[in-house]
Amino acid sequence: MSGPSLNDPASLFREMVAQWEAMANEFGANVLKSGEFTRVMHGANAATLKIREASGDMMERALSAANMPSKAEVADVSARLSRIEAAVERIEALLVAQNGASVQTAAAPTRPKPSRNRKPPAKVNG
Repeated sequence: MSGPSLNDPASLFREMVAQWEAMANEFGANVLKSGEFTRVMHGANAATLKIREASGDMMERALSAANMPSKAEVADVSARLSRIEAAVERIEALLVAQNGASVQTAAAPTRPKPSRNRKPPAKVNG
């Protein structure tokens, strides 16, 4: 580019933005290369981890005081329940294989189906 045209204000603006981006990239590269920036970022990361650990401990104490399970305890119970369900499924499969019959559940009893006519059901007085 030979330079921004005086007749086109948009080209002047584009040139200005391109120069600003180049200067910002150069400044950022110099800052990131410095050892001081590395030390500051390491300190910030360490502080963040300490805050996260302290808030986790505080939440665990609050849940314990309220007699509620923590996230780790809920995850443990969930994992144990999954193992129990898998064991029950294996036992059911073994029973089906031994008996050669399907296992029926008592949770789904058969209900009588309504009649398919246009008459309303008889009212029961009681």
